[in-house]
Amino acid sequence: MKSLDLKENTEVKDKILQAATDLFWRYGIRSITMDEIAREVAVSKKTIYQYFKDKNEIVCLVMERKHQKQMKEMSKLESSSENAIDALLKVSDFMAKSFSKLTPSLLLDTKKYHPEAWEIHQSRRDSILNSIKRNIHWGIKDGLYRKDLPIEYLAILRMEQVELAFDARKFSNEEYDLVKVQLAFLDHFIRGLVTLQGFQLLEMYKNQKHHD
Repeated sequence: MKSLDLKENTEVKDKILQAATDLFWRYGIRSITMDEIAREVAVSKKTIYQYFKDKNEIVCLVMERKHQKQMKEMSKLESSSENAIDALLKVSDFMAKSFSKLTPSLLLDTKKYHPEAWEIHQSRRDSILNSIKRNIHWGIKDGLYRKDLPIEYLAILRMEQVELAFDARKFSNEEYDLVKVQLAFLDHFIRGLVTLQGFQLLEMYKNQKHHD
């Protein structure tokens, strides 16, 4: 009986977190109330408070779950890739599509009103930075990227590119396709990395994608 109750409690908690994630990603955090989360899950607000202390706890758990899910998927893409260029293309495509589903106000709300959740976001940023550095080392080792690359600087540059595309002051959802913006930034970035061998491989992958 206890195991059934535990399973039911876990399912309800997961539903609440998933509903909160969907709402935060579409509308930002500040504009979403506990009442709206409750309506989305079709439970009472009192039920939500049985599982979570407050909205801040929900925000932190949502960010943590997203972070873990994204890192797991990125790791899987990296390990299944043929080479550094293949990995960079796959991971960048995944990140562009992931970020395209969120409203730019989400990160602004997180930074301003939920410092604990912002720290989780920053740890995700550090994980992505390390992933970029690993990729550049891999590409250099295989002769696909130039040997003289300043890896630390370029990893930071790539991270800034990813985040810049979701700055609503520069690229609003109404005027720009954020996936296209990300892919344009990626193309510019990767062309600065590759050797002739790497460039030929990059063109091959782009042609394959064009024909798919």
